[in-house]
Amino acid sequence: MAIDFDAPHEEPDPWGYATHWYEKRRRALIAALLPHEKLGRVLEIGCSTGMITQLLAARATHVLAVDVSAKAIELARHRLQGRENVEIVHADITQHWPAQSFDHILLCDVAYYLNEAQISQLARNIRIQASAECVLLLAHWRHAFAQVITPAETAHVLISEVTGFHGQAGYQDDDLLIDVLSASRTSVARKEGLL
Repeated sequence: MAIDFDAPHEEPDPWGYATHWYEKRRRALIAALLPHEKLGRVLEIGCSTGMITQLLAARATHVLAVDVSAKAIELARHRLQGRENVEIVHADITQHWPAQSFDHILLCDVAYYLNEAQISQLARNIRIQASAECVLLLAHWRHAFAQVITPAETAHVLISEVTGFHGQAGYQDDDLLIDVLSASRTSVARKEGLL
């Protein structure tokens, strides 16, 4: 059975993005865990209403924000109108992968909707399109719900294995799992000449 991703976006505040402390805190953690002040070219997979996209746009030269929901794209475009460095695209990332290189890729609350074969293909695409210093941030809700196909932990491990990216940072609690992986082993302090 196909998941209707438009239906939640018909609500005034989908998933409580604007009102729940969990969501506000999650965005703050994601922003803080991105290791570079300047993000360069960013791919955000599953942009939803564009709240994380706003944070990325302030630090990126270009953000390509993608979502499978047409309604989500409509809301994100409204939220980000006037942002010249943001491109918002309605697409199924498992079917249409962008043909460009990225310095940062974010996959938030998407992987658990995919089966392991789709996750593996997504990870191969990430590896191919990643710049030499690419950072990949994975952030997912840890609790089971009806539409979960692959648990967050399983998805994160699989993506790490297939991309071959190195663990750089992470955060987890009972509700949230975040992993920051990098194509490079160089730490932030080394990149800034502190070591």
